[in-house]
Amino acid sequence: MIISRVVRTSRAGRLILAAAVSLLAASGCIPSRLHDVGAFDDDHIAPPLVRVRLGAEGQKFTVQSDRRYIVRTFAPGKSTDTFSTEGPINLTLSKNRIRVRGEKNVTLASDLTGVSITATDSTQRLRLGKASYYGALFIGFGPDRKAIVTNRLSLDAYLRGVIAPEMGERAPEEIEAVKAQAVAARTYALAHLGQYEQTPYDLEADVSDQVYEGASQPRAWVDQAVAATAGEVLSYGTQLIDAYYHSTCGGRTDNIEDVWPKAARPFLVSVDDDTFCQWSKYSTWSETFDKKALLRNLRAYRHQLKPPPIADFKAVTDITLEGETPGGRIRTMVVTTPKGKWTINSDQIRWALGRPSRPGSILPSDRFTVELKRDRHKNITGALITGSGYGHGVGMCQCGMIGRARAGQPYRDILTHYYTGVQIQRVY
Repeated sequence: MIISRVVRTSRAGRLILAAAVSLLAASGCIPSRLHDVGAFDDDHIAPPLVRVRLGAEGQKFTVQSDRRYIVRTFAPGKSTDTFSTEGPINLTLSKNRIRVRGEKNVTLASDLTGVSITATDSTQRLRLGKASYYGALFIGFGPDRKAIVTNRLSLDAYLRGVIAPEMGERAPEEIEAVKAQAVAARTYALAHLGQYEQTPYDLEADVSDQVYEGASQPRAWVDQAVAATAGEVLSYGTQLIDAYYHSTCGGRTDNIEDVWPKAARPFLVSVDDDTFCQWSKYSTWSETFDKKALLRNLRAYRHQLKPPPIADFKAVTDITLEGETPGGRIRTMVVTTPKGKWTINSDQIRWALGRPSRPGSILPSDRFTVELKRDRHKNITGALITGSGYGHGVGMCQCGMIGRARAGQPYRDILTHYYTGVQIQRVY
């Protein structure tokens, strides 16, 4: 291992980094949330930085790269220490402190509350475990004393780790769909900077925001789409939109207020998708529930709610579906039990019912019909649910956008079909 000391800077006062928020604040990279497209100047700024919380868990981490990288350590009441190295480093987390070791288990720093690891240029990848990342990695602690690992990188580099896992491998003739995905994902990320207040990250690396896999598998077709749409975002008036998207609408998307308890938005309204997403394997689907699975899933979901809507029950006597959204999704499901009736609304129905064919997963969509199976005493013995679509149904239908690209539609037309009344602007 080759280690060189770069700089040692003193800081007045106590450096408190028990939470990773303070770690990133010390690094000067906590942005304010940006919604107004006027906050960007397309003549003067580079792609903004985003901070993504990675799903890394555990008490030990190994970081390495194919060339020299920068390590900065933070400890309470001490100066910030910075050094560079070419070899791997091992970080061990214990009792809200971090120890950094190099080759031959030599301790390089200890009693730390935070560590940052930064690449020396935009093409360098930092390896954390089995995954690789561009930019910088920050490792610290949350208020619960659990590790928080954050990747800070340029927005365009972030998109390169989002597009493929969000839409799967794509063929050359589908490049217009990839461009549409790039613009939607870029808009979503910019509109959600700073959304998690008092945290050191802007975005989760899973379906809570956008699925992000880092820089592990570069793809030329992703790079092409990101470059072709450089700096482009979706806006309504002067505001960035919430560019929600989902896998398969099943024929029609829905108004946001009919799916989630959110205010209506003029750019997230129900639109017809014709037959463009019919190629999806989720164009139609079915799930078969036996009595045990139906009861288990409903009781498990009830247990998660605080406070529970009704007393615990050991039987379901009826399930009825009430109302339909413009997109054909269920507005309300009423579950009747010996302890009373339980009303479940819109998208939450998917969590309540679950998916027997994939235990632990939610129902593909709430665009379905249900056929209850009963014995001769009218007791429920199971249910057959037949539906169409995959996902919440708000905003852009990804399988629909791919179908449209195959039909020759350009990405701008695809975007303005799913997001009503929007403009496409270049902001950097």
